[in-house]
Amino acid sequence: MRSQAMGWENGTRVPVTDRREMPERARPERVALVMGRRLVGLMLADTNPALGVECMALVTGIGYEGASMAEIARRHGVTRAAVSKRCVDLCDSFGIPPVRAMRPEKNRERCRKARLQSLADQ
Repeated sequence: MRSQAMGWENGTRVPVTDRREMPERARPERVALVMGRRLVGLMLADTNPALGVECMALVTGIGYEGASMAEIARRHGVTRAAVSKRCVDLCDSFGIPPVRAMRPEKNRERCRKARLQSLADQ
């Protein structure tokens, strides 16, 4: 199961999305407003906005020039897992299907379990 994207509001972690914001059959203007508000909120709450923008470009296909998550991570001084987490959170927040640069959910879960096991073995 995917985790819900979280942001900061008044010093407290809160879900970025609220299902009550957008009814099932919302007008296109309403959808655009809600999505725009989510995007701005995520970028404002982001501790590394440049990384957030690059991850958004990757998950939406805007400006994706074949840079791997590892390359993006190196440019921003974070781990590849941190880039992956951010991309997954963005996909979840905006209802975007994972792009080919992202591992399928099954593989991500397997990697997570392997990492937890390696930490437990230490």
